[in-house]
Amino acid sequence: MIVDYLAHHRHFIPEITDLIFGQWSDLFLADGIGKDQLRATLEVRANTERLPISFVALRDGELLGTGSIKLEEPGTKPGLSPWLAGMYIKEAYRGTGVGEQIVRALEAKAHALGVETMYLSVGSAVGFYTRLGWRVMEERVDSFGVKEVTLMSKRLRPAAQACPEQDDDMVCE
Repeated sequence: MIVDYLAHHRHFIPEITDLIFGQWSDLFLADGIGKDQLRATLEVRANTERLPISFVALRDGELLGTGSIKLEEPGTKPGLSPWLAGMYIKEAYRGTGVGEQIVRALEAKAHALGVETMYLSVGSAVGFYTRLGWRVMEERVDSFGVKEVTLMSKRLRPAAQACPEQDDDMVCE
């Protein structure tokens, strides 16, 4: 399995759009974001040099999962930035380490870009992020009046510690 920039695999943007919109359509629609706007957002995140940015996990050319860093989370707490977001692992690959590798790659990239602290809002995966060193900031935060989420944060460590097998072409293998 590899974790790489979405920019190197743009052909997955339609599939990722369908997966992410299908998972969180209630939140997107509450924020006035339709599927076409989400796809355009992913196009912007398909870069290698700046935030916002997205990564994909692949095995033998198959998409296993994705994750992003975005600059704001309008449905929760204004003023905090950046946010780990759009973490989606296909059901068959959940619990296999794919999510952890994507998170570690995103953390390493954020740190390399000068980010010291990241934030996330999460529904049911608090335990997963806690195991990865994230800390609960606030529970039961209203997100667009649609659902309650937990806000978490993490102070980032140097990229070499977060993703030791990093090279210029592939973020993590």
